[in-house]
Amino acid sequence: MVKLSRVAVSALFAFGLAGALAGATTPASAAPGEVCYFGECRASTGPSARPAPTTAPTKTSTQSKLIAKRGSWSAVLIGEGAMIVDEFANGSKFAILAYPEGKFGLMLMHPEWRLKAGHRAEMSVTIDGEVYKGTAVANDKGILQVEGASKEMLQRLYRGRQGRIEVGDYSFTMTNLADARAVIDAVLAHLKIASR
Repeated sequence: MVKLSRVAVSALFAFGLAGALAGATTPASAAPGEVCYFGECRASTGPSARPAPTTAPTKTSTQSKLIAKRGSWSAVLIGEGAMIVDEFANGSKFAILAYPEGKFGLMLMHPEWRLKAGHRAEMSVTIDGEVYKGTAVANDKGILQVEGASKEMLQRLYRGRQGRIEVGDYSFTMTNLADARAVIDAVLAHLKIASR
């Protein structure tokens, strides 16, 4: 296995994030034997066609660095990955996770939730009228996590004006996605400079 330098990994990550936010793609649709979650399709693993619970890849470095903050959105580098976080007035947080290997995930937490690891919840994200649905699984910290968020959904969020997240009886409104775009652009600019 080839071990890449931190600069090389950062450059690949920047290209992956930029690629995810680049030109539009066609929406994912399930082929025979596949199931799609949040626009990302993969082979079905059982009769319920739900992905097995997974955990976020662990990083050897957990140092975090705030790159940008605008409105309720912030961008934080964590090790060689990044989190784009929207914080709501009630203390809830929604995060887009970008892993250096080019994969994306979502996290959602609410201060009142006391979820046990493995708890599943149906989750939908609506961005400017386009709905993405999937299953979130609580991690060992009680935070709902979705692995495999699609690039199409991220592109729509990046270009969108407003969004809404719904889980059970809870809903979260993202009112100004231009702030999300600004902090994502700041991460891309930072990574471009760091890769030189």
